[in-house]
Amino acid sequence: MNGETSEKAPSYGRRAASYWFIDGLPELLFGLATAVFSGLALFFCLNAPARWMPSGSIRPDACIFFGGLALYCYMERRILDALKSRVTYPRTGYVAPPEEQERKAATLTVLNLHPVPPLKENVSYFRLRTGWPIAIFGWMFWLNGNPFGRWLPLAVMPAMAITLYFVNRKSDHSYSWFAALILGLTGPSLMLFNVPAFYQLPLPMLLVGAWLAAQGLFTLVHYLHANPLPDITAGARV
Repeated sequence: MNGETSEKAPSYGRRAASYWFIDGLPELLFGLATAVFSGLALFFCLNAPARWMPSGSIRPDACIFFGGLALYCYMERRILDALKSRVTYPRTGYVAPPEEQERKAATLTVLNLHPVPPLKENVSYFRLRTGWPIAIFGWMFWLNGNPFGRWLPLAVMPAMAITLYFVNRKSDHSYSWFAALILGLTGPSLMLFNVPAFYQLPLPMLLVGAWLAAQGLFTLVHYLHANPLPDITAGARV
């Protein structure tokens, strides 16, 4: 009986990992970075001379997007720590930030019989289950030069919505079916605009970035409304 209760109740480590997303800031910033760098890639596509846009696998706009996203991932923790120290921690307190990678399974061999170290539960899978699927979808089509033509958003957006929904169902930060439906419908809605196929490669990344940023902003507004700053003068003596 006790074993069943402990399995259902979230551990302190999992609570700390979920707390990291309570203010919406990680999702908001990652979404903004995805939207900004895909927007810069699209701007480059629209304004660069034709000789700068090779039809091969290495495109400058892809380098702009993935290079910018890699730079953001490198700076992300510092940016989040600075923002959370001003927005989150004064309202609901501090919790140790989660690690961003999964624990690698230990290999047990005849010559290596050391006990397996305990699993660190304060771990975030946001990059693994949200960031990496987005990057893989983007790289797959940038690398192949848009095999779907004008049908690219219609093919990519529902597939990306389904992937993000099912991959994150039991993670520290899940998405509702309604939010996934909105993301999936952005593909068909984009088909209303007559955008040349060559320029449509950054558009799915721009859409998913805006979708993530909107969800993060909604969570942040709700969090600020539910957790106002404490009145530090209430306990002060005159």
